[in-house]
This record gives sequence, C-alpha cells and structure tokens, in this order.
Amino acid sequence: MPFKTTYESDFYKIEVDQENDLLRAEWLRSVNREEMITGGTKLYESLRDYSITKAIANAQRLEAFDTATKEWMSNNFYTLLSQTPLQKLARILPESLFPKLTLEAVATRADAQNINKFIYKNFLNEQEALDWINE
Repeated sequence: MPFKTTYESDFYKIEVDQENDLLRAEWLRSVNREEMITGGTKLYESLRDYSITKAIANAQRLEAFDTATKEWMSNNFYTLLSQTPLQKLARILPESLFPKLTLEAVATRADAQNINKFIYKNFLNEQEALDWINE
C-alpha cells in the first residue's frame, strides 16, 4: 500500500493511503494531555483533508491517562472524528489492562452521548484490524 506520512512527531505518526481510502495512526509512546490533543487534532485534520472513511488507530503503547485527558477524549476527540467522513475505525488497544479499560470507557462514554457517527471495533493486533477494516 502506498502510504504517505501526513504527520510525524516523537509521539505520534499518521499515514494516509488515498488509493485504498485508509488512514493508519500510531502512538509511538505514552503521552500527556497536550500531546493527546495535538495527536487527536492531527488525526481529525488528516481524515478531513484527505476524505478518508477507514482508519486504523494503534494505541498499544499508550499508558494511563489523567482525568482531564479522558474528559477531552470522550467529549472532544470523538466529536472531532464524527465531523469527518470516517465510517469505520479499528482500534488496536494496549495489552495492559488499565489503559485498555480506559480507552474502552472513553469510547463507551462517547457512544452514550450519541457523539459517534462511525462504527468502531477493538483489536489486539494490526492484522485483525486490517482484515475487519477491509470487510
């Protein structure tokens, strides 16, 4: 797949494959609130600017979040994503229980508020995520 990097920092990388209507984002390390907001905003901009409908978000390296970060994710992050053409999001979650539960809770809270305009599913590895995203 001809991926093109649209954003890269020491904590986050976003690649877009317009030919296959796919975005791949990966957290490269655990992040603080400011970095989460930067990464989330860059993800929103890439989805919007390239009109991508399918995305894989690899969060395996993320660790615990503070309350303000969780708040931003459940209230703002999913709202931003829902303002893009995104239809399908495959989330690769950390193996560690606490960060995994936190990321699941954030998405569930956004669901409960009827924010999400896309479907998402959680995975443990990229191949499973890719298989589902291409169904």
